[in-house]
Amino acid sequence: MTSRSPSTAELVHLVLARFGATDAAGVARLFAPEVEWRAPDVTSARWTSGIRTRREVESFFLSAFSALDLEGISVHRLLVDGEDAAVLGRMRWRPTSTSDVVDADFSLSLSVHDGEVDGCWLLHDTLAVAMALGAVRTWSP
Repeated sequence: MTSRSPSTAELVHLVLARFGATDAAGVARLFAPEVEWRAPDVTSARWTSGIRTRREVESFFLSAFSALDLEGISVHRLLVDGEDAAVLGRMRWRPTSTSDVVDADFSLSLSVHDGEVDGCWLLHDTLAVAMALGAVRTWSP
């Protein structure tokens, strides 16, 4: 008996569930050994793009979870078209260094092949996160 690979929608649900459980290793196991990656570094708001290994994906999530305690995630829309999926939602974070709360919208685009995520594009409110972490300040006259 052979096991079937999860569908794109099932894999997206698994990614979100592991993310919601702040399980960096569990999220990374759902990714292919090499991933086309586009996402801002959580602690610096600097963009990283290119091919990433599964270990680098895990490191990204470990860094995010160590800087920000995830309090909640809600999905507003999930769109699936074959091997591609887009997720629109909102996350609630609390920086581990302060008591501030960050509510940030996000969008996530995933590409799936042979039951593994092989493409990831994460967009979130980097300014709100950077401000909450004290990495930037706004100026008002």
